[in-house]
Amino acid sequence: MHDTTQNTVDVPDDPTELAERDGVEEVTDTFTHGNEDHCEADYAGRAIVGVTNDDGELLLVTDRAEGRAVLPSPKVEYDGDWTAAARDELADIAEMEVRITGVERVRHAEHVIEGDDEVFDETTHVVLAAEPVADAPELPDLAAEHWSLEWHDSYPSDLFEDGQPEAEDVRLFLD
Repeated sequence: MHDTTQNTVDVPDDPTELAERDGVEEVTDTFTHGNEDHCEADYAGRAIVGVTNDDGELLLVTDRAEGRAVLPSPKVEYDGDWTAAARDELADIAEMEVRITGVERVRHAEHVIEGDDEVFDETTHVVLAAEPVADAPELPDLAAEHWSLEWHDSYPSDLFEDGQPEAEDVRLFLD
């Protein structure tokens, strides 16, 4: 069992500063939307969390109906605490305490409207590494939900479209 819930890294108020750190990849991706009211409108961005357990397995959130998966990725308010948002999300959806152990990637997310190349909004995605505080944490039974939580020990190519940001984030932890 890990002896602390303390993060080993912190995210500054301006998370784009993280790209200056050694070992942190900086990328820019474009996200296309039907209108300006997109999922990150009025937010600073997302804290995308790669939680790996002691067996090297990665936690994925899988949409059963769509057959797609993502890493946990809570939205972060302007002036919000990026690591607290990540930890709170895992406590909420997976009933799991985690500690943030690293920063893997900073993504500049440029948002455009379908058919228009002009960027109308920019947010930041910070891909964080994390680990459960408890040994072998049990995942909640989500049989009544349309999504599930699953540990994966290899890259599940059937759940991702190669080249997409979500797939590239998972490849940071599994490949």
